[in-house]
Amino acid sequence: MTEDPHKPGYDSTQDVVLDARTLRGVAHPLRLRLLGSLRHEGPQTATQLAARLGESSAATSYHLRTLAAHGFITDAPELGHGRERFWRAVHRSTWFDAPDRDAPERELGEAYLRTVARIYAENVERSITELADWPQEWERAASMSDLTVNLTAAEARQLADDMMALLVRYRDRAAQRAGDGSERVAVTTQFQIFPRRGQLDALLATRTTTAGGPGTTGDQSSGTADGDRP
Repeated sequence: MTEDPHKPGYDSTQDVVLDARTLRGVAHPLRLRLLGSLRHEGPQTATQLAARLGESSAATSYHLRTLAAHGFITDAPELGHGRERFWRAVHRSTWFDAPDRDAPERELGEAYLRTVARIYAENVERSITELADWPQEWERAASMSDLTVNLTAAEARQLADDMMALLVRYRDRAAQRAGDGSERVAVTTQFQIFPRRGQLDALLATRTTTAGGPGTTGDQSSGTADGDRP
């Protein structure tokens, strides 16, 4: 597991890198939603989060305590009145590298990534639903697209770094221009870099052939049709 990503946009004073212990604390759908809400909407109580996410206060309270036990959130006592207990996020963002193939947390890491992917998809669905009510200039500013590129593994890693560096540049620029009177809203950006489905068998067959093993015929390749989008 990566201890320090050394990637564009990573700041060890503001971001957290998941390890085997903290992964167990956050790899749960409701906990991820709670953490995301605290990061984006600011400090809230269990009751406020329950109303926002459509959950019971008992459920949000339990999972908030679990997040706190693993260091993701902390009390905000200066905001509470009486028995109110406000929670705030400790970090700006979470960073994660897939564990080694033989690591005991490998399965948990996959479950975490699947949950993150579902949350991303839900966010896009909600944004599309709301888009028709936005002013036209914001509706036209929204974008959803994809592009298939043939890359080496090293090039794919560089692409991810380049895209993150670009987003960080825009984030830093927005922070510098805060308060200049411009109309600004929080814009969610997401990108995924995965090999297209159906190429794995062909790749492994090519490696076997290159290594001097038995070759394969073209009939064994399982590439996907161009219109079969992820």
